[in-house]
Amino acid sequence: FFDNLLQERSEPLEVVMTREGLARDDIVGLLLHLGKDCAGAVSVLAVGAPPIKVPGNFLLDYDLVSFDRLSEIVKSLHLNNVFPDGIQDPSPLAGVQNKFAITVLPDGNFAFPKLGSGAPTTHIVKVPKRNHAADARQEAASLILSKAVGIDTIEAEVLVFDDIEALIVKRFDRGLNQEGLVIRHHQEDFAQALGLPRQLKYQRDGVIGRCFDTHAIRSVLDQTFEPGLARASFIKATIFDLLVGNVDAHAKNHALIYDAMGRPSLSPRYDLLPTRLDSQITELLPYQIGTAENFDDLQFSDLNKFLADLGFGSARGRHRLLQTIVSEHARRLSEFFDLLQKQRLKSFADLIASNIRKLCDIVGVEVPPEAQSRDAFISRGGGWL
Repeated sequence: FFDNLLQERSEPLEVVMTREGLARDDIVGLLLHLGKDCAGAVSVLAVGAPPIKVPGNFLLDYDLVSFDRLSEIVKSLHLNNVFPDGIQDPSPLAGVQNKFAITVLPDGNFAFPKLGSGAPTTHIVKVPKRNHAADARQEAASLILSKAVGIDTIEAEVLVFDDIEALIVKRFDRGLNQEGLVIRHHQEDFAQALGLPRQLKYQRDGVIGRCFDTHAIRSVLDQTFEPGLARASFIKATIFDLLVGNVDAHAKNHALIYDAMGRPSLSPRYDLLPTRLDSQITELLPYQIGTAENFDDLQFSDLNKFLADLGFGSARGRHRLLQTIVSEHARRLSEFFDLLQKQRLKSFADLIASNIRKLCDIVGVEVPPEAQSRDAFISRGGGWL
């Protein structure tokens, strides 16, 4: 649990490890230096230290950041994978992507929390690496598509900083209280909820009884405030990921969000990318669907078993549910092909169309006309040809 509070990017960790003489497995030592602003509403502080996370007042607790300064930060992360001199990451974030936290004020200006204020950030800026220049557009499109098929999804938009496209994401673990102050809502990812270390975020890296598989997923969904709704939502999300070619929906890319009563429910979807377009990423699924380990091997029996493992008992009901979800997702996604084309994402549209044809054939529903005539996606070594 505590290891999952540390960010996955190696660079910030290495700075602290070198400076303080700490090993990577010294989780307590690392959290002593990095635990002030962990994921969610959790802080890890020295004994006797006062609370560091407090509500934020937009008028008093934030310093404006100019667009030029933001551009400097984005460019440095994009080119060098580090923050520019004189800038300290105001709120270290989990994950392997280059990103930093920021606050968007009510008037639209950007700001960082004042040093020592403990005020929350409200947004995340995700900066693509040099060889992934289209990531921001691809992720923004994926999030729009997710919302379009009826899945609760975070809000995001692409901003351009000196010709570098970055994605600014509204944090789902932030809100305003009755006084208009920015507050944190506690969240934890599935790895934390399952007690799995970050190294086991994919099913293939674990062992039976200690991995991110369907049994583990169901155990989390069954403990949510509305288990039936959570299971149905997870199935819709899984079908969506298959259709858009996202094979990176690992345990740290699914999360729970807690309400004021401490009741967990599924968080909005986040970190969505058509990873099958990236030739450097494996095509293995993050968790097996039935016995299928990749999309090309998927059959109806695998989808049927997946639903059964998540607690849907009626075979007829499982078939009907699959047909409904696949048909509705396919129809809605097909409506966005022209938009994707205009956004220079033709390969993404073709990938979705190919996946639509396969899944519709598997479950026995009609392929939307828009998906029937698009170019095929040919998978060889995980890339686009």
